[in-house]
Amino acid sequence: MSIKNSDIKKDLVNYLKKGNPVLNKMSKLPTEESLVELGYMDSYGVIDVITYLENKWKIKIDDLEITKEKFGSISKMTDLVFGKICNKK
Repeated sequence: MSIKNSDIKKDLVNYLKKGNPVLNKMSKLPTEESLVELGYMDSYGVIDVITYLENKWKIKIDDLEITKEKFGSISKMTDLVFGKICNKK
């Protein structure tokens, strides 16, 4: 079974909703905007998401990748994880 970008995004959205009551009440999360800048996630939330993604997808997210350009939205996080999974094979 090959993993699709949409599978990663769906899983990430579910995880974020489970851990954040405000996000859980939203019918559609902002996937192209920074959750940190919107006030939905703080630095602890970022660390939590990184730990979750690393454990779930068996990848390593380097400190240098934790930037607004690479990790600044749900879509960017998804693309980063998808790229790492594809490069492992």
